[in-house]
Amino acid sequence: MSLPAREAIDPEYRFDLTHIFETPAEWENSAQTLRGDLSKLQSRADRSLDSPASLRTLLEQTESCYRRKQRLNLYATLYENVNTDEERADDLLRQFRELESEFEPVVSGVRRCLRETDDDRLDAYVAELNDYRRYAEHLRAQAERVRSPDAEDAIAAHGEVRSAPTRIIEAVRNEDFDPPSVERPDGETVELGYGSYREEITHSNREYRRRVYEAYRGEFDRFEHVLSRAFAEKLAAAETEADVRGYDSVRDRDFRDTYPENGLEPSFPGEVHEAMLSAVQANLGPYHRAQEIRCERLGVESLQPWDLNVSIADAPEPEIPYEEAKLDILDALAPLGDDYVSRTSDFFEERRIDVYPTQNKRTDIPAYCPSSSADGAFVLANYREDVRTASYVCHELGHALNVSYHSEKPTRDATCPHAICEIPSILHEILLVEHWMREGGALADYAENRLLSLLGGNFYNAAMYSTFVHRLAGVVEESDDLSAERIRNTYAELLGEFRPEVDYDDRAGRNWLGWGTRVPYCSFQYVLGATGALVVRDRLREGSLSPEQYHDFLRNTGSKNLLAQFETVGIDVTSSAPYERAAETFAGYLAEFD
Repeated sequence: MSLPAREAIDPEYRFDLTHIFETPAEWENSAQTLRGDLSKLQSRADRSLDSPASLRTLLEQTESCYRRKQRLNLYATLYENVNTDEERADDLLRQFRELESEFEPVVSGVRRCLRETDDDRLDAYVAELNDYRRYAEHLRAQAERVRSPDAEDAIAAHGEVRSAPTRIIEAVRNEDFDPPSVERPDGETVELGYGSYREEITHSNREYRRRVYEAYRGEFDRFEHVLSRAFAEKLAAAETEADVRGYDSVRDRDFRDTYPENGLEPSFPGEVHEAMLSAVQANLGPYHRAQEIRCERLGVESLQPWDLNVSIADAPEPEIPYEEAKLDILDALAPLGDDYVSRTSDFFEERRIDVYPTQNKRTDIPAYCPSSSADGAFVLANYREDVRTASYVCHELGHALNVSYHSEKPTRDATCPHAICEIPSILHEILLVEHWMREGGALADYAENRLLSLLGGNFYNAAMYSTFVHRLAGVVEESDDLSAERIRNTYAELLGEFRPEVDYDDRAGRNWLGWGTRVPYCSFQYVLGATGALVVRDRLREGSLSPEQYHDFLRNTGSKNLLAQFETVGIDVTSSAPYERAAETFAGYLAEFD
């Protein structure tokens, strides 16, 4: 099935990258400007701090460099996403990687400058910089993990080497992988790539789904040892960096991420992660019941892995034209207030969404939402006029609206920690599917099915993957060998615990293959996102959280203590209560569906 040429799509449905730079040439000029700014910042960082004014200059220059770097990253990434066969696009990404290797040693010099300043003197300077106090404290805390200039240069120079395992996994998924061909029940032949597999595995014909699953997974099986070694090396590289930098663990390193990167490094306690996993695993009953219901609704004797993605709605799936989906989304977001809906409408109008799959566009994902503090957010989507991709577009708009609010802050605060970032996006999906359910008819049936899928995936499935990585990271941190067999056995054990109703036969432990391109501890944020979104939805409905209070939460995701941010919307992530509540809510949806 061939995709349309990009030029054949109405410009209204292609994002406009001139919001960022008019041309690649302007991007290159900005890259040169950043090199000059980095030189000035390095010069400032090489001199001792002697006054509050000198500290302010250091922090302002650091913030400015991050702001320009974000813009360069955003444009280079999106330009390549829609020009995948263009040499110029590859060149921009290559130039950006080179720039990153220059950027990190300079920022390390800033942190070193803060570390080498007498504590009492630095305390006095920071106390006079109310607007920059938090930024200074974050950079100062990171200074303890800064190494000598030569060591920092070596670490930066080996950035490409450390990222090699990720590139290997991506190469297997997108280049070395030989997409098997299968014949649909209608006689059409389909190649099963990473993107198309997701579509075909939802087909209503069970025998066809089996052939799709076995052909696609069988091709991945050829790469088991390559992918296992790549993931083991990725964890080993992360463990080495954590050790060199003085993090407690790989988890400690990964739990400090924010997006877009601006120099902040909030800490999320590992104890909360353990409490979260423990609470989810103690409340697996509703997830097991969901599998039983799926088996019953499909009318099969045993649930097979190729039965997990097909809809169990009674009615045929309705088509949702994009313009109709936009109206549904705006209606669904009404509980978040007029200002919120107006901002969403503006986002649609500003050509910030690249809607449809086309030739030479990245199509291996349904949608995602990169951003910068200066330029706001953009959504790259692959919309297919169905419930699933409409839900994904709505999900990414949750990220975009978070950016719309937090970008009112200066760059130093205009970000969102990963631990929080999925709350607005999953809240969007819940509001949309509940809106469809109220509409009734076939769309309501499919919306119910989608609700079970998004909560089951983000709450339970993400917890399973987070447990998987945590166990493997523990093996690496104990200096034990992480073989393909050990990875396989770990994953098979978790499938037995989380999905006991599914008969994986002898290939259970290989179903993770193809996963692992992101930072190791990336799944925890989806569990927190689903948990938090359900609390926010309930509190908005009860009236104990106003739309304006929620807007303030979004506005301040980068400018307040992380655990305090959860508390502002009524979530105590350190206790088991919110996770138990999420499991109970999922059980309630199941009861309605059953």
